[in-house]
Amino acid sequence: MVNYDDNVNTSKNASPVHGWELYLIVLYVVLDWFFRHVAFTFMAGPWDELLFIFIVGVWIIRAAIYRLRPEGSPMLVPIMLYVGVMVFLVLINSPNYAIAIEGLRVMIQFIFWFFLAYNLVFSREHFKGLIDFFLLICVIVSFYGILQYLLGVEMPAGWVDSAEATITTRVFSIIGSPNILGSLIVLSLPIAFALYFISNNLLKKALYAVAILILAGCLVFTFSRGAWLAFILAAFFLGIWVDRRIILGMVIVAFLTPTFMPTVYDRMAYMLSSDYIESSERGGRLGRWEVSLNHWRASPEVGVGLGQFGGAVAARNFPEESFYADNWYMKVGVETGMVGLGATLLLFVYGLRQARRAIDETEDEYMRYLGLGILVGLIGVLAHNVVENVFEVPMMSSYYWFLLGLVMALPRISERRIDTGSLRSRTDLTD
Repeated sequence: MVNYDDNVNTSKNASPVHGWELYLIVLYVVLDWFFRHVAFTFMAGPWDELLFIFIVGVWIIRAAIYRLRPEGSPMLVPIMLYVGVMVFLVLINSPNYAIAIEGLRVMIQFIFWFFLAYNLVFSREHFKGLIDFFLLICVIVSFYGILQYLLGVEMPAGWVDSAEATITTRVFSIIGSPNILGSLIVLSLPIAFALYFISNNLLKKALYAVAILILAGCLVFTFSRGAWLAFILAAFFLGIWVDRRIILGMVIVAFLTPTFMPTVYDRMAYMLSSDYIESSERGGRLGRWEVSLNHWRASPEVGVGLGQFGGAVAARNFPEESFYADNWYMKVGVETGMVGLGATLLLFVYGLRQARRAIDETEDEYMRYLGLGILVGLIGVLAHNVVENVFEVPMMSSYYWFLLGLVMALPRISERRIDTGSLRSRTDLTD
């Protein structure tokens, strides 16, 4: 197997600045849990806004000391256009301005983590440290989820259909939702795979292998079908871009699942049954989608207004009339119409294209494949949004834009590999 060097000496290009404050963003899931359930609960709402302000303040001070200038990003104009479209929709179509502004905040606030990541990652080591720390946090969260499964932690009855009595526990760790826990794992597991395949240090490979096992085990125990399907898509891209054996491994797992993981097989098979479809149409995801489409038809161009339907803002303000749409794109469509949904999809597609371009421009092969692992995770999260309101959760939206900012910064923080004789094409890393 050919591996890429993860210990390239970059001291000659090392930055005199180290953006330690970005590690606080990586801790988002832990900090959010701490402020909501442990101490200083009065900070549960504003803590992330205060963190953003703090980091911006550190950025300004550092820029003054070291005479740094903000780095221009190809995402600046698309993001500003997207924000402009959302503000325009608020101005022309808001039954209640207070609710609309709250809905607008959900749509745009977390995007600005992108600019902090893009401007405050200064070196190859800094980038790697942030990603390893993110992976460590996700592994710890997942390990706690596995403990919940082993201890048989109780779950609300509504988390499984009455026909799935064999499922007694769906783990949620410190996050509170098995589906969102699954989404976090979908984001982090491709990164662990990429680091395993590209590391040339045996100890690190062993650690990344352990991380993969813990993350994958917890993903199974969430019993989140949407997260499973999103990871299958992510694994396909991993196989194409990182190592083709991943696809072979997924095929083998699929064949072995009925024998060794019958509960997983039954849960997936039940999704295709007439009983599930009837139950889902009556009060589940399919029924919610039908109601959502009916609302969308009432105002297909500009929607019913931000904060009016299908998400957290609507659920808070109209608890008896609204519900989570279980499809974030449909929720955006209902609230903002084809105009808002089109702007949203264009922003995501442009962001993924620019991320892939940044990865291709990265001269450091190790960092290139690490970037591909992150990009695959981002694609997985976008896929999961088809069956879940993932971006209604500030943690997931923040992580998405933060990691996208890191990937976009890759070309300017990576240096050319010294040993280029061992490089192989990005579609075949192995002998």
